[in-house]
Amino acid sequence: MARRKPRSAKTYRRRGEVREPYDVVLIVCEGKKTEPTYFEGLKRAYRMSGANITVVPGDGNDPVSIVKHAIAEYEKDIYDLVFCVFDRDGHANYQQALDMIAKSASGKNGKLQGITSVPCFEIWVLLHFAYSTAPYMKTGNKSGCDKVIDAVRVHLPEYEKALTGVFERLEPHTNRAVTHADRLARHNRDTGSDNPATKVHELVTYLRGLKQ
Repeated sequence: MARRKPRSAKTYRRRGEVREPYDVVLIVCEGKKTEPTYFEGLKRAYRMSGANITVVPGDGNDPVSIVKHAIAEYEKDIYDLVFCVFDRDGHANYQQALDMIAKSASGKNGKLQGITSVPCFEIWVLLHFAYSTAPYMKTGNKSGCDKVIDAVRVHLPEYEKALTGVFERLEPHTNRAVTHADRLARHNRDTGSDNPATKVHELVTYLRGLKQ
């Protein structure tokens, strides 16, 4: 299938309608968690057209299901970029999902991207308030993600998965979170660590840049 040519700064037409001059983006994530609520809040805050930024839950709640859904949507040739947002968070097929992205045609050309977090998305939430390189591991009945959520609640006591208004609560601290996430990424590159880790700042920075 022939892929869409790179964009220029002109106005586009799509199916008889005026197409806005920035990328048409799909974000696929786990539907019952915080991620959809967060990115929908970002869309509202930055007044981004629903025709340009679409957030949909994946088919299933595991990384491979999310990637399969994203690849199928990208092959419809509607979107310029598709982002798969998922966590390691105890998923046995986490690495399989990363391999699927890397081996897919859309992954190789950079049009399908994995936005991962270890152990979970809440690392991105925590970085709005504090920087840490301490790993979060399962002990007893508590998962690594449970421990991250406990750390988040020190700063945001009402926090829970899929918290309504989560983006609005975090938005004033976004620049700090991006700085912390960049610093964490550098630390992980230097040390070979991947716990904790997140790439959510890359997607957030990209989306914020669309309206500038």
